[in-house]
Amino acid sequence: MNYAIELVFDDESQNIINEIRKLLNDNGVHDEAVKLNHISIGDYFTYDIEGLKSKVLAFSKMIKPFEISLCSVGTFLTDENVIFIEPVMTEELKNVHKEFIDFMSDFDGELNQYYSIDKWMPHCTIAIRLSDEELFKGIKLLKRNLKLPIKAKVEKIDIINYPFNQILIADIK
Repeated sequence: MNYAIELVFDDESQNIINEIRKLLNDNGVHDEAVKLNHISIGDYFTYDIEGLKSKVLAFSKMIKPFEISLCSVGTFLTDENVIFIEPVMTEELKNVHKEFIDFMSDFDGELNQYYSIDKWMPHCTIAIRLSDEELFKGIKLLKRNLKLPIKAKVEKIDIINYPFNQILIADIK
């Protein structure tokens, strides 16, 4: 099974980003993205969910809440046509990701290559699995209506398995 590990935003940021997603949806750009707004820091294929939960809980105790600034809109031009909001890459965000990947190095699971330290591109998906028409319409809507930057606070960490069933949320203290 595949499991994503996600840095989850505070309630205020959730509400702001959900309004953006609602704008898209209300204007014909459907939304299949995970409902909890986040930045993924890892994605593992494993059958050891209990081991994964244990490692993620231990990692959550090692980090503190921190702020990020979501400052630009981007897209992955894959078959899924993804629209996302991208954070400024700060030393803190980069370090949390590196510390997580290092911490997980002894875990019996296969890390998706896109989350390795030299390939990771942090982003908050706001729409996915779009038609080409929806992708272009979404970018146009965001260009006209989105006010950036969005300040967000990372307060929780969770694990989801595909197809997006939440397994665990741990507060970051």
